[in-house]
This record gives sequence, structure tokens and C-alpha cells, in this order.
Amino acid sequence: MELENLLELKNLKLDLMSVRGIVHALNGVNMEIRPGEIHGLVGESGSGKSMTSKSIMRLHNEQRSRMSGEILFHGKDLLKASKKQMQAIRGGRISMIFQDPMTSLNPLLTVGEQIGETYRQHEKCSKAAARKKTFEILEKVGIYPAEKRALQYPFELSGGLQQRVMIAIAIACSPDLLIADEPTTALDVTIQAQILELLKKLSDDMGMSILLITHNFGIVAEICDRVSVMYAGKVVETCDTKTIFRHAAHPYSRALIASIPKTGMNVEYLPTIPGSPPELYEENRACAYLPRCPYGDNLCELAPEIRSCGSGHLAACHHMQIQNI
Repeated sequence: MELENLLELKNLKLDLMSVRGIVHALNGVNMEIRPGEIHGLVGESGSGKSMTSKSIMRLHNEQRSRMSGEILFHGKDLLKASKKQMQAIRGGRISMIFQDPMTSLNPLLTVGEQIGETYRQHEKCSKAAARKKTFEILEKVGIYPAEKRALQYPFELSGGLQQRVMIAIAIACSPDLLIADEPTTALDVTIQAQILELLKKLSDDMGMSILLITHNFGIVAEICDRVSVMYAGKVVETCDTKTIFRHAAHPYSRALIASIPKTGMNVEYLPTIPGSPPELYEENRACAYLPRCPYGDNLCELAPEIRSCGSGHLAACHHMQIQNI
């Protein structure tokens, strides 16, 4: 029987040790990623998007962090996997690309050496075989001529080509899931569009799921099938992309969408969300969005559970009905 979800996060919590005390970075994340879909993860800086992605890969210093809950990948809990098992999964079955390719690539190794290393580690192939596969994957991500580019160092490439190299490394072993953490932030608009088009094509061609982390709803509208909205270490709403723009259920989602510049807007200032996200040094039983929410009342003193508000539409808010949902 084929599993409906490729990846499922169940009540995922993450506590980090800091000089100011324990940071409750994730406070019970629930999220599902289906096979072959592009799933957007949206929220303000500090909402827990990158912490979620690093938790999936188990990239935190486990001596200074504490995780609980479940990270089910193909039905198996990654939190129970050994270090050796996680080394095989990272880069092999789950890969990740980061915001700034220049800080992710090794400046002392050529592009070809860095891609070939992935093949040698995960597929145990010879240098000759890794070299041949390196040329093939460079061409797959649109880097030509592959033989010449493979001999270059990262600093000899433009930002767009560096990000294509990062994508090549990430998809080299045909992973089931690619986590893209703000992959277009450091690029200009034209190159952003090319990278997004490439990710979409690779997902279609390889049947690969993508978790796309972004703060840009325009990117979500462009390529995502479904979207989850995060706030203060929790997913507060999940639905398909069309629904989030037409019938957003959570007031935070509505506020984020309202702040997007629109054609024909004749206003001096763009709408903004008052206040700031909460600091996560203390566990809070109330709804984290309460201090900034125009609908907040006594009910919100107890944090709402995420629940259904339509077909495939989940949200965590006591006042979904009064928002004309």
C-alpha cells in the first residue's frame, strides 16, 4: 500500500540552549508533504521556517538542542534513526539548498570536485564514473559547457550559476525530497524566475517533492501546489495555493497577503502588521498571535488546536467563522 504522505511532521518541538536561556524554537509543528508536490512554507523572519528544515535533516547540534515529536519519512521516524543512517539519508534521499550559494560552496574545490564527491559518497562509484555523472547533472540544471564549468571554482561563477551548482549537488542522487531554503533571496529578479522555473521542471521530470521555504507569497503563487503558514514556531494554516489567496482562514495569513503590493494600489503606505513576533524564551499557553490580532478576546487565552475549515484546509484560530470564511 502506497503511503499518502512522503513526509509527515507530528507535534515536532525543538528547544535550543542559548546564553539567554532555553529557546522554544518549534512549538508543535504539524505538516505533511505529499509525493511529487511543491509545498511552500511561509512566514516572517523568526517564525521557525529554517529551524523546521534543519530539524528534518537533523542538522542541529544535538548536545545543545532537544527535539521531540515525530518526523516520519516514508513512514519511518527520523528522530529514531542512527547517525550513520542519517548520513545516508542526507544528500541521498533528502537534500537541501541554502539561501547564499557562495557561503555553501567550498571555495578551495572546483565545481566538478564538489558534485563528484556527492556521487562517490552516496553511490560509491569510481572517480571516472563520478566525473561522467557530474557532466550530465550540470547539463541537466542548464550549465554549459559542462566540461569547462566543472573545472571552475565557485568564485568564477555568477550568483545564478552558483545556485544552479547547489541544485546540481542537491539532486545528484535523485532525492525523494528537496528542501529549498530561500533559494532565490540573493539573486536578482530575472535569475530568480529562471531558478524557480528550473525547480518546477526538475520536480515534474523527477517526481521529486520540494519544500520551498520563502517569505514571498509571489513565489508561492508561481510554483507551489500547497502552502503552510508558520508563526512563532507553529504551522497556523495549511491549504492549497488558490485557497490561501481567496479564502485565507487565519488572521495572520490574511494580514500577510494584505501587505503584498498590488497593481493599481493608490496608497501612501503599504498595510503592515502591528507589533513584532514574540520572543520564544517562555512557553505560552495563549495564542501567540493574540497581541497583534484584531479579533483577539478571552477565548484566545488558550491556544487553539489546528482543525479543518474546509476540504483539505486546516487552520488554528478560534474566530475563523467571524472572518466570513
